[in-house]
Amino acid sequence: MITHQTRDVFTPTRPARIAFVEREAVNDKLVNALSTPGKQIVVYGHSGSGKTTLLINKLHQLYEGHLTSRCMKGVKFEQLVLDAFDQLAPYYTSERSKADKRTVAIDLTGSYLAIQSKINSSQAIEQNQKELRILPPQLTPQALGRFVGQANQCWVLEDFHKVDEGERAKLSQLMKVFMDLSDEYPELKIIALGAVDTARQVVDYDPEMRYRVSEVHVDLMTAKEIERIIEKGEQALNVVFPPEIKALIARYSTGLASVCHHICLNMCDVGGVAQTRPEPILMTKENFESAIKVYVEEASDSIRSAFDKALKQHRKTRYDNANLILRALSSFKERGASRVEMHTRICQTEPKYPGTSLKNYLPKLTTSEYGGIVRYDSNSGLYSFSDPIYRAFALAHFRDHEKLGENVERDVNQFLTMLTRELMIHFPKGQGKTVRLEVRTSPMDSSKDH
Repeated sequence: MITHQTRDVFTPTRPARIAFVEREAVNDKLVNALSTPGKQIVVYGHSGSGKTTLLINKLHQLYEGHLTSRCMKGVKFEQLVLDAFDQLAPYYTSERSKADKRTVAIDLTGSYLAIQSKINSSQAIEQNQKELRILPPQLTPQALGRFVGQANQCWVLEDFHKVDEGERAKLSQLMKVFMDLSDEYPELKIIALGAVDTARQVVDYDPEMRYRVSEVHVDLMTAKEIERIIEKGEQALNVVFPPEIKALIARYSTGLASVCHHICLNMCDVGGVAQTRPEPILMTKENFESAIKVYVEEASDSIRSAFDKALKQHRKTRYDNANLILRALSSFKERGASRVEMHTRICQTEPKYPGTSLKNYLPKLTTSEYGGIVRYDSNSGLYSFSDPIYRAFALAHFRDHEKLGENVERDVNQFLTMLTRELMIHFPKGQGKTVRLEVRTSPMDSSKDH
């Protein structure tokens, strides 16, 4: 039996390898795009849905290697180009023989080293005035494309949606250049990843690129796919998750692979499973309850911060929009609700609440400025909480505020007790394999939605 470390199996903060689950429909589309010369790629979907894991595993299967630039707010496109250029350095230190006996062309190596020298010189001259290196005239989009292509690499831009809109427009132009060079370098391509709802929020490319860019949407995982992650973990670590706990973790995860990995890792930690066990070990209800408590403790500050942002009234209005919207959303199942359904629910307590207010305010709750606690799925047209723990907190928050008043204050221990209790309500009663969920809700809630 191969011994695996638990943190190499359940990986909530990095791409999964051992517990990687093939997703046939998305896999085929991505592999086809990666295998088509000149095809540029935009991969998009909700944060935590498994975009990076899917891409990294496919790149390892199809490419010798790849360059990865991680984007952040405020980064300039020129900085990303320099980052890619820096990552190419190992391929151009000299005439370098690859594993499959191919070599980097000597003339291209000379060009690379000459440009590198100019960049270093510019950095030395400018370092007392500013830290940003400048691009020499020789480092054109065509030159970068040839360097990346000769090294048999592709260039991955993670979280490209964070880059300012003006800078994003430059990527569209570079994609066109890479596409034109594909006849000479078939594997050359740019792959832009974005945790957004549409591909055009990542890159708004020219109309002429319409059929030359593959838009790959990574949807939320199904319950069966989430359970498959757990099954792969069972096989790698020689542990057993009872069917009712598997189903519960899948429901908690609401399609987010990262949440599943997090809960499973916590369960293994509290169960003393640090690596593959010589004898099978059963995960218990107590392991699950302890794992949820750890999950809540780790997230407590970020949860409160997110809700503080969401519930803060940015300007005085007739209705407390955020409060009404989140209260209504928490009354639906984990899968969420459409805007029309939410408006109907709000009107049960506020009959004159205008639909335009909901239409204008609801998208704001999906942004980081408003806590990002809501997500929108364009395929289903449903809004839901972006993390299952947010829904549990909302249920507890609104129920307790009705009982104790709007100005109730809690210390950290009270907060953790409240939220852990709400999460534990979800745990199935009895020993059967059927998972029965019981959620205590406010008077606004309708029993048919639970």
